[in-house]
Amino acid sequence: MIRTDYPHAGLTRATTPAGDVDLGHERRRLLVLWLVVAVAPLAVVPGGFTRFVLAKLLVVAVALCVGAFLRPQGRLPLPLVVTLVSGAVVTTVAALAGDTPVASLVGRWPRYEGLPVLGLYAAALWLGARTVGRGIARTVQVAHALGGMSLLLCAVSVLEVLGSSPLGPSDADRPGSLLGNATDQGVVAAMAALAISGALVRYQDSFLLLSLGAALSTVALSGSRTAIAVTAVGLVVVHVRSRRRLGLPLVGAAGLVVLALAVPSTRHRLPDLATAEARLTQWRLTLDLVADHPWLGVGPSRYVDAFGRYEDAEWVRFTGAATLADSPHNAVLQAAVAGGIPLVVVLVALVVMVARAARAAASVHPESWVLLAPVAAYAVSLLGGFTAAGPTCLAAFLLGAAVAAPAPDREPRWQRLPAAAAGLAATVAMAAGCLADIRLADGIDQAASGTSADAVASLDAARSYQPLDGDIPMLGAQAMAARAGAGDARAVDPASELARESLDRTPGSYASLLALGVARRAGDDAEGSLDALDRLVELFPFRAEAYHQRSLTRRLLGDGDGARADADRARELRR
Repeated sequence: MIRTDYPHAGLTRATTPAGDVDLGHERRRLLVLWLVVAVAPLAVVPGGFTRFVLAKLLVVAVALCVGAFLRPQGRLPLPLVVTLVSGAVVTTVAALAGDTPVASLVGRWPRYEGLPVLGLYAAALWLGARTVGRGIARTVQVAHALGGMSLLLCAVSVLEVLGSSPLGPSDADRPGSLLGNATDQGVVAAMAALAISGALVRYQDSFLLLSLGAALSTVALSGSRTAIAVTAVGLVVVHVRSRRRLGLPLVGAAGLVVLALAVPSTRHRLPDLATAEARLTQWRLTLDLVADHPWLGVGPSRYVDAFGRYEDAEWVRFTGAATLADSPHNAVLQAAVAGGIPLVVVLVALVVMVARAARAAASVHPESWVLLAPVAAYAVSLLGGFTAAGPTCLAAFLLGAAVAAPAPDREPRWQRLPAAAAGLAATVAMAAGCLADIRLADGIDQAASGTSADAVASLDAARSYQPLDGDIPMLGAQAMAARAGAGDARAVDPASELARESLDRTPGSYASLLALGVARRAGDDAEGSLDALDRLVELFPFRAEAYHQRSLTRRLLGDGDGARADADRARELRR
């Protein structure tokens, strides 16, 4: 049950012009708050292939539909809006100037961060400013929503560690729970812990105390060193900000350290520097890519295709032969790759605008620092990570609430229509995406089980739901090519068709080129297979599987020397 009364916190409830309490408005406002803060981070697509992205965005889209018709509690500062619009313009220009304009504008699997998703990130920011309002009571409302989310996230995390996750079996060595990966889980829990601890400084509440313990436990279970570090440091800052000699935040920081050391997987991971060393290698290689494309980068969502030319053997050994990075794991480099120097300038301007707005808000409403602390922690985490739907929508909502300027005295009803229309369009698009995700999972499972005809039908259905998504054919081509390579003649034509469709939209796709090479060889088109695999080796010269598959094709063509050379190179890269 969503609570609407906070008498001990001095909550001023919404009223009608006649002075009566408007409970309907208050309930709708709290519904939006809980949707974005508590439901969206945990939403998944049951039976979906990706599961952890589109459902979260669908919840935000629904919240936008509801929030558009609320009386605003605040608004985004104009300089911040101008900066965001500038970023959208630069991103669009970079996408149109790149090699894959449609794919870059729509977004690529698995994070789909094209204009629709970036627009929903902005919508979460707008909803935070519009729905939360000022005062410690409103801050406590946010903390309660975060607390409810934290309790469920912790419960699922514990079950996952015990091998009884409600999401089914997983081969991950760290619990990703309902966020999709352990780092995102840890960062979301970190944001919750910091906001809850800040609220507890002013408003003592047993529910918040329990949920703080759940959030800290989730951070420790995640094994994310970044999440542990930003949480511990953030709790110390909250303690200093509270100006108490010994307070709950400091106790929480100490408790987090104890919990992290008590979890065996986390304890063993803390001193391991392999990931940090690999991240430095990736950044160095990414800077080479940026240096070759300084003005507009390579376009949004193209890192996964463009980075292959810049990889080295050390980096590929770290990631594994089948894993390709789709982000440089650094927000500044991510902006440079997607939009070059202009987008980096916009990012710096955005940070400046946020800092100025936060300072202005905190000078009038000191309680806003409770919401700024988790946003700052998320921003720090992006120096070694990447944006994703779960944590980004949450951070955007909290930021909007923290920096909101006073709402206008009157808002004409017609001004609500664009936001409502955008919310409705986004709801339809994300719902279709969720359906496509389910059918995609069905198709891949059916291909793995050998029912090729059913797999083709499911993949066709997925493509019909998301006709602009070029990565559905890419993922389907992989599955069907595996069947074709195993001797299933019925899978040859679908694999080739899907791979070609994917390559029409994203010509540098590693998975699609590999699938096309395998499928053509299985269909007795060795020359066509060699053409695809030659292109694959050119774009990804340090991927062993490319050489292995080309070795098989060359052997089929009677090129014994070339086959042996490729086989030797594949073995060398796998060492």
